Amino acid sequence: MTFRDCISLTWRYGKAQLLIGAVYNLVCMNFLLSGISYTFFVDCFIVKVLVTAIVMYLASKFRDRDAIFFYINLGLSRRKLQISVILADFLALAVLLTAVLIFHG
Repeated sequence: MTFRDCISLTWRYGKAQLLIGAVYNLVCMNFLLSGISYTFFVDCFIVKVLVTAIVMYLASKFRDRDAIFFYINLGLSRRKLQISVILADFLALAVLLTAVLIFHG
């Protein structure tokens, strides 16, 4: 399985989580650009943990239980997929806020 396939499967598995995370990331970026202090950078990550936990819980409750077998048959576990979605989401927030601090700061 290529790296591109892994990215595609991660997107397919965690599309809802990544889209909600992207909206949150853009809101944080907007608040940081509007003049909120740099301590907001840390607050964004703390609230991001709570938002991610809630979204993961809701996604697991409403996800089709049989759909996970598609990923298991490809050799991917549910835990690996969840970890890759969380890492992609937090990495996107870190890169976005760091870029704002560097270019706007």
